[in-house]
Amino acid sequence: MKLIRLITISGIVLFFAACRNHQSSFPIINSQSFNEIQVTLDGSLAKRIWADSMNQVQEQIPLSKKLDEMIAITQTLQKTKPDSSWMFLMKSWEELRSNEAFFSSDTLANPVFVLQKWAELNISLLKLTGEVRFGDTLEKLLYGSPAPVLSERLLKSVIYTHIFDQIFINLIGSSSLNHYHTTGGMIKLTQETDFPVRNEMYLKCESNDVRYLDVFVRIPEWAVNPTVSHGNVKYVAHPGEYCQISRKWRNGDEFKIILKN
Repeated sequence: MKLIRLITISGIVLFFAACRNHQSSFPIINSQSFNEIQVTLDGSLAKRIWADSMNQVQEQIPLSKKLDEMIAITQTLQKTKPDSSWMFLMKSWEELRSNEAFFSSDTLANPVFVLQKWAELNISLLKLTGEVRFGDTLEKLLYGSPAPVLSERLLKSVIYTHIFDQIFINLIGSSSLNHYHTTGGMIKLTQETDFPVRNEMYLKCESNDVRYLDVFVRIPEWAVNPTVSHGNVKYVAHPGEYCQISRKWRNGDEFKIILKN
């Protein structure tokens, strides 16, 4: 198990280093969603949920078709690694992200439906690559849209993801995760925050035993002098990267994440 963990951690570290130096190459980590029942959404975050029961007319407008094609390419990249497909996908993604008029209510017959497809694409890309820019885009959709866009299912599928006992906190928001450790036992991680009102979050641990975890906290590109600390211990945190917290987690552990200092 230690050897597997070492290999996995080494791969993730090499991946993050490669992303900083080779943005045009195809990175992959393929983190997985947790079961919905393991994730709880609280506070203001729960109020940002699009009700699944609300009916929508899913019109096949050109932008919707384009997003479907991009999602299909992302699914293909989960099995193969052709750099040409990745570069084409990223070119299309950058064009859409840079032209927000594509997603305005003035140009869309059904803006929420298309925004949800845009969210699905970025969720797939974030889980596939672990790149912060996709999380930043989702954060903007979650908190920046005038009305809720992400359904409970979509939000729970991305706020926390994992590779065995490596946990990725992809979005800041009042919530909790029950993680069943590969060696047995359960660890509960809770985000206590009123983000985006304040740019800080407390990450707390509840556990009946000591368990080793690698937790990666997404630090948005817009962060200014971010800090991640546990008592007097400070962890390396840079805008546009994940902050890695690798340690034995104990009941009562508390980390303070400040995104703007």
